[in-house]
Amino acid sequence: MVSGIFTDRNKILEFFNSRGLIVDPAALQIIMEKSLGTMITHLIDNETMKSGIVGRQNVLNLIGGNQVKNPAVMREIDVNDIKANSSVEDFRKMFVNRYETLKSIIVNAGKFREVDSISSVREKDSREVKIVGMISNVTETRNGHKKFRIEDTESYIDVIILKKNPMAKELLLNDEVVGVIGSRPRASNDRENSEPVIFANELIRPDIPERMIDDTGLPPEYVCSISDIHVGSKTFIKNGFSSFLKWINSSSDESANLKHLILSGDVVDGIGVYPNQENDLEIVNPKEQYEYLAEFVNQVPSDINVYIMPGNHDTVRLAEPQPELSPAIRQMFTEKVTFLPNPYNLRIKKKLITLYHGMSLNDLIELIPGGNMNSVGKAIELMLKRRYMGPVYGGRTPIIPNQFDPHIFRDVPDIFITGHIHGHYLGNYNGVRYVNSSTWQSQTEYQKMMNYSPDPCIATLFDLNSKTVIKKNFLPKAFSE
Repeated sequence: MVSGIFTDRNKILEFFNSRGLIVDPAALQIIMEKSLGTMITHLIDNETMKSGIVGRQNVLNLIGGNQVKNPAVMREIDVNDIKANSSVEDFRKMFVNRYETLKSIIVNAGKFREVDSISSVREKDSREVKIVGMISNVTETRNGHKKFRIEDTESYIDVIILKKNPMAKELLLNDEVVGVIGSRPRASNDRENSEPVIFANELIRPDIPERMIDDTGLPPEYVCSISDIHVGSKTFIKNGFSSFLKWINSSSDESANLKHLILSGDVVDGIGVYPNQENDLEIVNPKEQYEYLAEFVNQVPSDINVYIMPGNHDTVRLAEPQPELSPAIRQMFTEKVTFLPNPYNLRIKKKLITLYHGMSLNDLIELIPGGNMNSVGKAIELMLKRRYMGPVYGGRTPIIPNQFDPHIFRDVPDIFITGHIHGHYLGNYNGVRYVNSSTWQSQTEYQKMMNYSPDPCIATLFDLNSKTVIKKNFLPKAFSE
């Protein structure tokens, strides 16, 4: 009997989405009509992983059908260090890179000039120990103490934080890298065959060191951040976006000093991102969605640098890291537009601006006790404190392993920009200004079911020459009444 996962429409979409792929509606229709069953597993190859889309032609090729005229599938650029079929070893190398990079940051912070290996700690007892490792298996003992396992590249050991220690209330995440200062108790006769443990006195995270924001006294030079435009959706707030572009072209007040514009993902609504999405679209063809977006973006004055990165609705693979949009899309825009992968470190005038669309924010918000969609500021600060942008392995954000983990904050950014959540939140963490950028899409049916109201049509301006941050609201009155 054919498994239900290969016959149910929604489960077929989930099967591909879990592998970082979206499905063209025409392709899905053929899969259902032809009852391909387990044959759909053969659609996952290097070609589809690079494109990020299972298209109609892919399905026809599988079943030996006719060629399609003028296929509309958008292709992404080739990424040499990404493999379609990643192995356990590929993931191991990614985790080792994360561990070694964050360990180096912790050690260089000052308290860990001498670090014990976990294997050496397991062999000795009754002394202060200093180790750095990656967390897993966070639990609570029968007596209410917090317990977790920590491992380096050679061994592991369990760590206990006594419930009376304020650290016991801290949120510990699987796969985060921490330093532990504590003691390894002497084994008694009745415990000599038991697993060794460390009682933690202090936890050290990579964290962002506190610093001041420079105020140079120079004239303002603004970087403007917007996100989640969702062009093509019926809920795209076209009038608000048009007002924003009209303001940019007016060269009045702050717009006269606007020099950089960042669109941090989900610039179009895409197709096949979720079941029955076509019912929510004003423009069904993703190519036409990008063409319509280009009509807007190409109105930006030529003296403003425009940067566009993808998100989970764009026509690249869903799995992170995501490459820049394809040449077929890029050619629709003027030369002033620069296309970036997700995530990305953008350097402007000696300032580091870290950009991440923010799909893993969903995972982090769910891990925050009492967290909801309005907890995005807490989730962003969790990232900064741990010097890691998510994604939680095994969560809802697909990951393609990369030996050089791009989600690490190797250098401390001056500005950190995310999106995805559709809420607007401004903050400052130890001198790092951050924003969850506003959407340009009104409340969707899904958000209504979740009882979540977005904050649309807000542009955020950061001055590169001072600590000034400005919010500009372009929401039409019809939406605010």
